[in-house]
Amino acid sequence: MVREGETDALLRYLDDAEIATSEMALVEVPRAAHLKTGVAETISHAEALLRHFFLIALDDELCVDAARARPPELRSLDAVQLASALQIRDQVEAVVVYDRRLGQAAEQAGLRVVVPS
Repeated sequence: MVREGETDALLRYLDDAEIATSEMALVEVPRAAHLKTGVAETISHAEALLRHFFLIALDDELCVDAARARPPELRSLDAVQLASALQIRDQVEAVVVYDRRLGQAAEQAGLRVVVPS
């Protein structure tokens, strides 16, 4: 999709892992890819990649949990991702996070955080 400094390490780490994310990623990831590249085709590429992810429903319960996520300084989209991970915590081996604030919040919530680099 969009190569960054950590891309190769991330791909090696994920290998053939099952990947989960919030349904919010259906909006966030393609938009971020397009913003980063300025190339409209990255939207379709991002959408195709996301078809391989298990999507966690952005339902009322998850929205309530995200609104109450700690710490209060956590950005809204990060709060949704954290609440999503917590919703399936029993099936999660680790949470891959490159954002320091989200990583700290996930660790404080008892999740194992991995930062492949």
